[in-house]
Amino acid sequence: MAQVDFIELYTLKWTIVSLILSSFLCHISRRFPMSDISPEILSKLTELIKAAGSGGAPRGAGPSGIELLKSVTEFLNAVAWPAAAVFCALLFRQQVTSFLGNVETVKVFGAEISRKIDKQIEQSAKEAQNKSEAELLSGPSEGELERAMTVKKLAANASSGVVMAQAESLAADYEHVRASMPPGNDRTRAMEVVVSKMRTIGQAFFPLRHEFAGVASPGKRLMVIATLQICYDFEMLDWLVQRVGSEKPFLQYQALVAILLAMQGKNAKAYIPSLDAAVSELGRFRDSFGGDTSRRGTLDEIEKVLNDLKRATQKRA
Repeated sequence: MAQVDFIELYTLKWTIVSLILSSFLCHISRRFPMSDISPEILSKLTELIKAAGSGGAPRGAGPSGIELLKSVTEFLNAVAWPAAAVFCALLFRQQVTSFLGNVETVKVFGAEISRKIDKQIEQSAKEAQNKSEAELLSGPSEGELERAMTVKKLAANASSGVVMAQAESLAADYEHVRASMPPGNDRTRAMEVVVSKMRTIGQAFFPLRHEFAGVASPGKRLMVIATLQICYDFEMLDWLVQRVGSEKPFLQYQALVAILLAMQGKNAKAYIPSLDAAVSELGRFRDSFGGDTSRRGTLDEIEKVLNDLKRATQKRA
C-alpha cells in the first residue's frame, strides 16, 4: 500500500511541475508573440514538458523525504537553465535579432570593401604591365597615387584586418614570383607589377608599416618600402638605408627610390642633416652595386637632389 501511495505521490509531483512549467511558457507566449521563435526551440520545449510529465516512478521501496527532495532538486537543476535561456530569448528577441543582423551586415560590408580594393589593385597591375621599362623604374604613377587615395578612403570604413590581409597576400605574391621565376627581365617586370599593387594600398597600409618592418619576410619588408614610396616617413630613413646595405638588389633599388622620392618631397628641407648623414652612408654601398645602372643612377640622383637642397637652404640663409 505504501508503494502504491508513493507512486501516486511521485506521479502527482511531476504532473504539478509540468503544469507549472506549461503555465509559465503559455504566459510568456501571450506576452511575447512567438511567431519569430525557432521551431527547433519550441520542439525542445515540448519534449522537455513531455519528459517532465511522463517520468516514471522509481522502482523499489519508497524513498525517504531526503531522497524525494534530492529528486526534485535534480529536476529543477535540469530545467532551470533551459527555461531561463528561453525566457531571455523571448524577452530580448528584438535586440538579439538586431545584433545578429548587424554582425551579418559587417561581414558583407567588409567583403564588399575588400572587393572594391581588389579592383583598384588590379587596375594598377594592368597599368604596370603596359608600362615601358623606364616608366616602371620611375616610381609611382599618377594613377597609382589616385588609386592609393581611393583605397585609403575605402579602408577607413573597414577594419585594419582587411588591409592587413591584402598586404600579406601581396607580400606572398612577391616571394612566389621571386622563387618561381628565373632571374631576368621577365621576373623583374613581374616583381615591379607586385610593387605597383603594393603602392596602391600604401596609403591605407601606412599606419601598419611598423608591423612589417622588422620581420624576416622579404615580401613584407618590400610592402613597407613600397608604402614609403607613397607616404614619406623621415623617421624611417635609417631603416631604408639599412635595406640598401642588406637586401637583395631588387629591394635595394626600391629602397633607393623611396629615399629619392622623400628627398623630392616638400618637407625634405627640414631634414637636411638627417639626409646628409643618410646619403653619406649610402655612398659606402656604391661599389657593391657593380655595373647595375639602375641602383647607381638612382644613387647619383639622390646625391644631386641633396646638393640642390643644400644650395637652396644656403640661398635662403
